[in-house]
Amino acid sequence: MGRVLVLTVAVACSVALSAERAQVDPSGRLEAVDIGGEYAEIKTSIQIPMGGWKQIHRQESMRDVTRTQDGSRRAWRGRWDLGGKRATLAQTLIEEGDSLRLEYVFTPEADLATNGVHLYVKAPAADFAGGTFELTGLSEKDDPRREKGRPAPTARGTLPREMASHRHVSYGRADGAILAGPGGRRLEVKLDQPAFFTIQDDRHYKGKDFTLMICFSPPQLPARQAQRLGLRLKMTGPVDRSPARLVVDPSKVRYKLDGFGGNYCFGIESPVTQYTLDTLHVAWARTEMTPGEWEPVNDNDSPADTNWPALAARDKEGSNLRREFLLARQIQRKGIPCVISIWHLPEWLYSDPGKGPRASGRTIAPDKWDELLECLGSYLVYARKQYGVEPDLFSFNEPDLGVRVKFSPAEHRDAIKRIGRHFASLGLRTKMLLGDVAQPRGTHTYCELACGDAEAMKYVGAVSFHSWGGASPQQYAAWGDLAERLKLPLLVAELGVDAGAWRSKSYDSYAYGLREAVLYQELIQHARMRGTMQWEFTSDYGIASEQGDQGGQGGVAPGPRYWIVKHFCNLTPPKADVLAATSDRERVLVSAFAGRDSAGKGVYSIHVVNNGAARAASLEGLPAAVGELRAVLTTEDKQFQEQTPLPVRGGRVTLNLAARSLLTLIGSR
Repeated sequence: MGRVLVLTVAVACSVALSAERAQVDPSGRLEAVDIGGEYAEIKTSIQIPMGGWKQIHRQESMRDVTRTQDGSRRAWRGRWDLGGKRATLAQTLIEEGDSLRLEYVFTPEADLATNGVHLYVKAPAADFAGGTFELTGLSEKDDPRREKGRPAPTARGTLPREMASHRHVSYGRADGAILAGPGGRRLEVKLDQPAFFTIQDDRHYKGKDFTLMICFSPPQLPARQAQRLGLRLKMTGPVDRSPARLVVDPSKVRYKLDGFGGNYCFGIESPVTQYTLDTLHVAWARTEMTPGEWEPVNDNDSPADTNWPALAARDKEGSNLRREFLLARQIQRKGIPCVISIWHLPEWLYSDPGKGPRASGRTIAPDKWDELLECLGSYLVYARKQYGVEPDLFSFNEPDLGVRVKFSPAEHRDAIKRIGRHFASLGLRTKMLLGDVAQPRGTHTYCELACGDAEAMKYVGAVSFHSWGGASPQQYAAWGDLAERLKLPLLVAELGVDAGAWRSKSYDSYAYGLREAVLYQELIQHARMRGTMQWEFTSDYGIASEQGDQGGQGGVAPGPRYWIVKHFCNLTPPKADVLAATSDRERVLVSAFAGRDSAGKGVYSIHVVNNGAARAASLEGLPAAVGELRAVLTTEDKQFQEQTPLPVRGGRVTLNLAARSLLTLIGSR
């Protein structure tokens, strides 16, 4: 049998810990823990590297995960296919007073060669950089795998404030570790018996954490011998409950905002699609164009002679192509401006045909460009003639990264000219979307070659980036500056936090939704966009889910993120003025708008996200004519609840902000 250890996680806080306060994703990974009203982003994950670390199998990639709950006891079980050999992971979490008890059992079904089974415990560098570390009970025995340049083991030292020269801060066989941050946060890990620790600075990999990598198995694992790990983890530290001062200035209009919307690209057959269209005020939408379904094989040998009957025959009842056209028509009839984007092309148009739809970074065959133009143009001409659909904007999805078609900056410029010129020759009003890049951090430079080409810019209707991974205020502002210089609207065509959350469906939680609420506020404050499109308003990354009822009829149940999105979509006036708004607390974010509601009445709308403990707040700067504010609150336990209206005195109102909440205040103008 393998070694047996027991994992216990204890969290010190001023309130009793409940299961709901331990945020765990669907695969069983700890995502965050409540310490007195704040989320401490302490994360865990089982990882199995193989082949000299060339392949890493992560907990979130397990298949067939089942979850059961009996009172405070939660359990998960899933399996991996590790190079053709199966293995299982069982995990149990039990609440015991102010502690959590977790137990991991990893069992290979056949002899398995690995680089060890590891538990990763991640702690934010923002809390611990510049603090200290200690490896308790450190053995003097060196690591036989020590590579050149790796620092020698040391029992204690400083956690680098900036990224150090080597990714490994310290390592060695130890029975525990302590990380102490300069602000008072303290993470203690105590093993039941020693294991091999590595303290890694993830900033070497563009991460944001220090990771305790705990190897708890030998590399060669015999079949059916369970490997078990356990430890005691304690997280303590001060919690900021200081009052917040919020100030709005209605006299300072920063920019215009159409509003907030979503993507309708994948999973459009789900009833969630219609549900969000019916219940949310969608200001912008994005749909998918599927040339691979429209023209899976070349219609003929002449790009100047379109075989319309062959193409139209693909538009069949019940087909995804038909759903795509009908959805675009419904969106257009609602008056919602729309982007249409391509992920996949037919294989015959690629320079490397035969790789299949999951391959990324692919390029268009140079001798097929005229055929490509015919394919795209015929799709849009057909959509206009048969369905009355003309998208406002067109793009290839994330061309900088190549998901799935890749363009260099010069190729992006040339594609805009060639496709834009062709659309114009067909009398289409659809313009080109500049950028539409995969993430916002410094990627505005990808657009510069196109920006400097007067012919290309004739066909551009807007600028776009995707928000995955977030950015600094300066990086967001660079996009706003670019759009302002070009005198074009800026769009966030994919608003999302974690591009990898689909693997474990970790997006389906209130904690993830609160991260999205913070992202909304950061984008409003710094990017100065015209509109956003959240990923997605369908069943993919769904903010709602399809549910069956007792009568056998399908229904839709809104998830915890739906209500947060509803605040921004439904309680922000359309085509609003974005007003100057500030907060003196980092965890409290405020945005303010002036506009007219659906009845034409002038309103102010103010969103307040408290990403921390409960606290008092004051809101100042309201016009004297505003005597009362409608208040709508969402927390983990309360969804879009109307609160008692708040009286305003002398342009000022006092607030009690619930922990980890979104509060929207609405007053008449």
